[in-house]
Amino acid sequence: MVKLSISSLVAGVALAAALPSYLTSLAGLSPRSSNSGQIAARATGGKVTNKNLARFDNSNIEDGVGNGTDWYHLYLGNGSVAAGWPSKDKWVSFEDMFNSYKLQMYVACQYLNWRLPNNDIDEVQAIWDGIQTASDATGVDHRLILAVIMQESHGCVRVNTTDLGVRNPGVMQNHNGKASCNDNKKLTTPCPVATIHEMIREGTAGTTSGDGLAHCINTSGNGDVSDYYRAARIYNSGSISKTGNLQSNIATHCYASDIANRLTGWVYAPSACTCDTDPKSCGVSKD
Repeated sequence: MVKLSISSLVAGVALAAALPSYLTSLAGLSPRSSNSGQIAARATGGKVTNKNLARFDNSNIEDGVGNGTDWYHLYLGNGSVAAGWPSKDKWVSFEDMFNSYKLQMYVACQYLNWRLPNNDIDEVQAIWDGIQTASDATGVDHRLILAVIMQESHGCVRVNTTDLGVRNPGVMQNHNGKASCNDNKKLTTPCPVATIHEMIREGTAGTTSGDGLAHCINTSGNGDVSDYYRAARIYNSGSISKTGNLQSNIATHCYASDIANRLTGWVYAPSACTCDTDPKSCGVSKD
């Protein structure tokens, strides 16, 4: 377990005012599809079944190319390396990725809603520990879990439980899970460690109502790195477009591209994805 220093918390507060203006996009979380309940499995405790993808020992936290590069490349197509998507050896390490996102975790709650208390040092530590626990239990790479947390909530443990036809609570905005520290505007401060861990477990291993990342990887079924990007799209929209292109279908068209960029070092650079603001620019199909 890596203990976070109090200096990290102080730095987060001190630097909040200096964050780039485009972090105002924190207010716009990725919309989830009300169709995300259409995937077959409804079992909790999901595990990655493909041995080429399953990773049940995530003790190696220096498992990538350092910090990577903080820029945004728009990825389109089916998620394959042949289509230009990053191979796994281009991913950053979990330790560097987490450290790069810590500042956002410390200030994200008030960017989402100024009334929300920001994360404290113990809550951020609980995110780290919860990711490691869920990853070891499910075989989902810890970096993918972190990428989805940052995509869904920017690590705010008091993110609002959204409901656009399906209730999505917690840092992973999972499918109708139980764990939340902001449900119907009922805030819990501090957010208990066990609750944070459960939020991450539900998003990774699944709930009785819907699938977690492990199920989504299994559903993708290609047996290569594209399964991670396809799983992200399934997690967001419930399925892959009939075209196979990850920018197509419903919900957030930029979702899979965002995840690929987070896995390779994107933190603060402006997004170059126009798929949601101008779907035609990305050849988005709703099929």
